[in-house]
Amino acid sequence: MFGSHSSPPPELPEPTDTGSGTPRIAIIALALLLVIGAGYFALQAIGGDDASQAADCDPTTVTVTVAPAMADLFDEAVASLEDNGQCIELDVTTATVGEVAEAQAEVDEGEDDVFPDLWVPDSPAWETVLTEAGQTGKVLVPALASTPVGLGSGRTGHTPDSWLEVLASKKLVVSDPKASGASALAMLAPFAEAAEGIGTAMTAQDAMTPVAQEFGAQAASGTLNDVNIDTIAPGSPELIPVTERDLLIAQRGNDALEWVSPRSGVALLNFPLVQPGSSEGSLTMGSGELDVPGRIGAKIAAWFTTEEGLAAIAGDKLRGPDGVWSGEGDGVGEGKQLPPPEKAQVGAVMKSWGILTVPSSVLALVDVSASMDVSAGETSRVALAVNAAKGALAAFPDHARIGLRVFSIDQGGPGQDWKELAQLRRLDAPTGDGRIHKELLNEQADLLPTMTRGGTGLYDSTLAAYQAATREYNPNYYNAVAIISDGANDDPGSIGIDALLKQLGKLHDPDRPVRIIAIGISTDADMAALQRIAEVTDGQASEAQDPQDLLMALGSALLTR
Repeated sequence: MFGSHSSPPPELPEPTDTGSGTPRIAIIALALLLVIGAGYFALQAIGGDDASQAADCDPTTVTVTVAPAMADLFDEAVASLEDNGQCIELDVTTATVGEVAEAQAEVDEGEDDVFPDLWVPDSPAWETVLTEAGQTGKVLVPALASTPVGLGSGRTGHTPDSWLEVLASKKLVVSDPKASGASALAMLAPFAEAAEGIGTAMTAQDAMTPVAQEFGAQAASGTLNDVNIDTIAPGSPELIPVTERDLLIAQRGNDALEWVSPRSGVALLNFPLVQPGSSEGSLTMGSGELDVPGRIGAKIAAWFTTEEGLAAIAGDKLRGPDGVWSGEGDGVGEGKQLPPPEKAQVGAVMKSWGILTVPSSVLALVDVSASMDVSAGETSRVALAVNAAKGALAAFPDHARIGLRVFSIDQGGPGQDWKELAQLRRLDAPTGDGRIHKELLNEQADLLPTMTRGGTGLYDSTLAAYQAATREYNPNYYNAVAIISDGANDDPGSIGIDALLKQLGKLHDPDRPVRIIAIGISTDADMAALQRIAEVTDGQASEAQDPQDLLMALGSALLTR
């Protein structure tokens, strides 16, 4: 598993004499699955003068995952540890937050999480990764080192006023925020600006949405390319989030690469030292010792504050925790630093990104029984459905897959309660007659008031829609069937509720999930049945009384995926 070994540690070479009578740390290279690079550090610190005790001790293993940018510095910090009378092995791997998240996503139920005892992450998304796994963490040190985040470009001359302007420019090219701390801060910076009076949280969210959706569209189509600042060509207008350290390194081989810093300020990427398996006030036990990882973390962190540690940080083109440059030359220069993102804001932005980048595939099943003509305030129930459907179509990005069916008894002909109005296709897909699928859906939605008749053939229609959605399942999408209904099933010839639930349970595959989002219009809706139908597919059911409620119910279901 990521960050651990299933076999005993390799035999250590003889320790190197440092002249003080204490053994140096032996460093042994070891390749590990799911990481970019890895090292295995065994610290066998023995008490007394008898070095033979090293072979007899029963070591306590402390697992550590370090951001690639901090790997060399961490090597030096580990090498500074001295004999403290304990027997400890440090199992150190190198990985981005994105790689840790990917490894955690592959953990099966009942297995241990992949999180190490100590973690030096490279993106503020680390807390989101822990939270999604039901974990907490204690920040031992808020920042061992730091580096400003700006933009890399091949064209000079224009300095954007703000990060909000950058997001809205359509020139921004980003990586997954979990995989790139620079990209994460590019998404968070407009919210920090909003706190200082530049734009609002709403405008920041609006600007982030198309960036995330474009990222998701490329991922869904398989056209997503790795973002590489090394290859920016002279004159390229692309703006790529980049740390000062990475830009200075990349400029060695790419003279065209320029640093762009919005006038509002740069974001500061911190490299904290985190203890994932602990929280404030808690204790971690290991081999009879009290909080061994915490003690080791404190010793390592102390090195970063020494003269040697600060010199090493500067030599590696990083900055200290205060964000002040102390290396050779001027770095990228000094400028205003935006305030650090708040924990709640990081969680909200990371959640929004995750939702927006996973496009929706929704087969809508709309009730057009005669009761849908009943008044609902100043309009009718079917008009509510039409308005909600058209509002949703306006909100969905072009790469969303949407299909439309209607149902009432015999709506599709004798014995068939459902009728297909539009297949499940991307909104921007051509229909062959000069239109795109989104235009077809809007036209069909306008026809719903002309189709109302008969009773509510809910059960047969639900089963048929769910069967179709499972056949059309796409792993790059969030797959769902959205049911809008105002009444109970009243087709005497249809499948019963118990048989329907049994069939849905058989069709539902947690590895290829299709969830039912059931929305009842008015108090006449059979919410008890809709709730049972949704639950058997791990979906949701809710009641709505007006178009806004319908949109909120659908949006809430998609946002809590």
